[in-house]
Amino acid sequence: MKTNILLLVLSFITCQIYAQTSGIKGKIVDNQGPLPGVSIKIEGTSIGTSTDVNGEFRLSNIKQGSYPLLISFIGYNSQRQNITLESSDINNLGVVELSSNQNELSTVNITVNQSRRATEARALNMQKMSNRIVNIIASDGIGKLPDRNAGEAVQRIPGVVLERDQGEGRFISLRGLPAEWSSSTINGNRIPTAEEQTTSRSTAFDFFPSELIQFVEVSKAITPDMDGDAMGGTVNFITKTSPDKKTFDVSLGGGYNDYARGEIYSANILYGNRSKNDRFGFIVNGNIWNRDWATHNYEPRFSDHKIARMELRDYYGTRRTLGFNGAADYKLSSNSKIFIRGIYGSLNDNEKHNKLRLRYEKNRAEAQSINNELITRLYGGDIGGEFQLDANTSLNVQLSHYNNNFNYGNIPNKDFPSYLIVQYNQENVGYTGLDEKKMASYLIDGGSIDPSSPQTLLPNANAVNDNSKYRFNSVQMEVHHINETDRIIAQVDLKRKINSRLELKVGAKYRDKLRTERYELPTWIWDDKGGTQPAPLYTDLNLESKPNTDAYMKNVGNQFVGIFPQFIKTQDIAGFFNQHRDNLKIDSTNSALVANGVQTGSNFDVYEKHTAGYAMMTFNASNKLSIVGGLRAEHTNLKVEGWLYEAVEGQPNYRGKLTPQTKKNNYTVLLPMLHVKYTPVEDLNLRMAATKTFSRPDFGSLVAGGSYKVQDNTFFYGNPGLVPIKSYNLDFMGEYFLDNVGAITAGAFYKLIKDPIFQGSQFYDEFEGKENVRVMQDQNGENAHVAGFELGISKKLDFLPGFLSGFGINTNYTFVRSKMQIIGRDDKTRIPGQANSLFNIALFYENNRLQTRLALNNKGANIVAFGADASYDEYFDKNTTMDANISYRVNKKILIFAEANNLLNTRFKYYLGVPERPSQVEYYGIRGQIGAKFSL
Repeated sequence: MKTNILLLVLSFITCQIYAQTSGIKGKIVDNQGPLPGVSIKIEGTSIGTSTDVNGEFRLSNIKQGSYPLLISFIGYNSQRQNITLESSDINNLGVVELSSNQNELSTVNITVNQSRRATEARALNMQKMSNRIVNIIASDGIGKLPDRNAGEAVQRIPGVVLERDQGEGRFISLRGLPAEWSSSTINGNRIPTAEEQTTSRSTAFDFFPSELIQFVEVSKAITPDMDGDAMGGTVNFITKTSPDKKTFDVSLGGGYNDYARGEIYSANILYGNRSKNDRFGFIVNGNIWNRDWATHNYEPRFSDHKIARMELRDYYGTRRTLGFNGAADYKLSSNSKIFIRGIYGSLNDNEKHNKLRLRYEKNRAEAQSINNELITRLYGGDIGGEFQLDANTSLNVQLSHYNNNFNYGNIPNKDFPSYLIVQYNQENVGYTGLDEKKMASYLIDGGSIDPSSPQTLLPNANAVNDNSKYRFNSVQMEVHHINETDRIIAQVDLKRKINSRLELKVGAKYRDKLRTERYELPTWIWDDKGGTQPAPLYTDLNLESKPNTDAYMKNVGNQFVGIFPQFIKTQDIAGFFNQHRDNLKIDSTNSALVANGVQTGSNFDVYEKHTAGYAMMTFNASNKLSIVGGLRAEHTNLKVEGWLYEAVEGQPNYRGKLTPQTKKNNYTVLLPMLHVKYTPVEDLNLRMAATKTFSRPDFGSLVAGGSYKVQDNTFFYGNPGLVPIKSYNLDFMGEYFLDNVGAITAGAFYKLIKDPIFQGSQFYDEFEGKENVRVMQDQNGENAHVAGFELGISKKLDFLPGFLSGFGINTNYTFVRSKMQIIGRDDKTRIPGQANSLFNIALFYENNRLQTRLALNNKGANIVAFGADASYDEYFDKNTTMDANISYRVNKKILIFAEANNLLNTRFKYYLGVPERPSQVEYYGIRGQIGAKFSL
């Protein structure tokens, strides 16, 4: 395959070598800098192009003669120029500056206001000129709402669903598909993943600050020159690059979190410049966001159709996000340059967690004092070049490396970095004989838990809040480390203008990936025989009342006041283990260790090598019709290393043996793609895309080995032999672009999904040397279907008189339906992650200095996990959030702002089967900050 790709590239380089080299080049700017997405057309012909993200364009292979050239951009006055081309001549227009079409503003006001409105114009023009179905947000558009990480930046785009953790955006899903079925990239490269207890390929974005982003492209139908593992679509974050002129911005903010009763502060600094001869440019951008946070939570647990326990959880802590972006480029000539880019993003989350577990099935209460530090680090970058080989041929090359790492901090110490739990129990609490009528109201087959009165399952508060009744149980340590590294990514793209209508592009890409995961949960118990002292009494410890105990779950009433015992002070949780280390021993029988066969599915190494090649053409059939088509081939070479644990009958507790496992798999996917764009009138695009995409199996599904329970004759087994999921996609989209930066969009889509992967259970006559064995493992299932439509409108109401002309609306709605068959179930169900409806509404007001927005985001309920039948399916409930932002430009150098998140204090809720049966309910409270941005 590599040989064929090389031959294709070589033949492509040598073809058409004697073609004409006439052409036009130039750069389009406004008074703020380069304008991407500007339309450049020779009037009366099909010859045209658009500017890139640097505002530059090139038209080549044009016959000699004189032509009228039209330069147009939404929200700006068009320009017409007459040009004359002679044989073998490249006409350099130089720098062309466009001006705003808001002629009613004074020159001073244009300067003040244009920086805010021009960003939307840039994004809309890039969307208008693109050859694929895409939504684009520019950096200042992100700043118009309080979206502090990259995930939150895209939640307001049609068809996007954002999953949250502790009130902050984390995972992104597109078009009704699970997050792991979509692709997230930085500058076109897939982002490695490393997230606590997640074995999927979906990326958590809470570590990546939105201030580092120049543009976000959400491609809902991809082209052959993009990575093909993007079933739902691709979210591409384009980081900031060197500016055209000296830029020095500083932003400072501070705020408050309602539930945490704690502070927030943020800072961002950006500096960039170009040399006097315009050859060298650079940018550096650093960001910090530090915030106190808190979560109020309760989680019922069910067993055998009855509630088994209630967990009352109170989280609080401090999160710090750091981000850095640096880039530099050097122009070798007016047509070629080399570049280097680097990024760093980190999330440190120091968390204290007080948990009271009411164990009805065991007649016991458990007080857990928990402390941990979660650390995520992403770093990487690219080095490459863009070379204009002749007037009609360009070559881009790039080498990249990215690393994403998750681990716990040094709690309780550097030798045992972990998620640390110190647990004390109170036995015989008094649940025996609890009113059966009350218990019946919690039956899973039709009953409900009333979130306004969960005290129906709480005995007298004194039964659980008396510190003197608790006795030491255990110290538990979750030890978890995940690392995913794209050790090298090599890419080459070659583009050739065959004539004024036809352009060909070919390329190849190679990725060497390593994913490593280690997880165990050792339980330490008191060493009664080898210890030197008895376990300390709970009352002997340094205890404290739960913070803000009077406000816990205040949104559902005050029934929890007085329920809780005290918990160990944060600084003494680690001290408990360090002080009593010599009196503690690991419970080797009951700990969740690889040696016990319990964690074989969470300890593995995945080696993947991806090789891809593509060929695509862009054909401008007329000045109204363009066609993009081509084929991409992606080959995956997979090796997985893991463990097989086999319990041995007759051994105490079925102790067994652990055997290393190595499995391999290779597969190739062919991905044909076709895009048609028809522009019957200047501002109307009608689009159609027919594409095939795929998704590689999750890392957790590919585990080599597993565990065998002799007492049940059951294997829990990984499946490295899984084939990738394929999606056949059909998309239609209409876009009408309005004057003064607005648009109306409408579209429909359909996806036929083949070989979806779900956990299955099957009996085998023989498996791994065992007879009549049951095997639990992920398997490829039957076909699934997704269909839907979306509508959107963005419009400033400038037709209204006077003050009212500053108001505007930005709204969209997405309707989705899906159907699939779960292995082992007779009923049809929807795809996980698919909400039936999504909508966003943003009302805004803008004038020369003031800008304010109020945004509402709504998404319907979606399934997150499947049960044995529909009543056990777990849903994430529908929810509506509201955010607001206001800014005022004092002058050209100073802007002050205020922002608020979660104004409705939205409840985030999971439930089993029906909304009346919650499995998890959380409240995060309102947070906000005020600050100022200085353009120095």
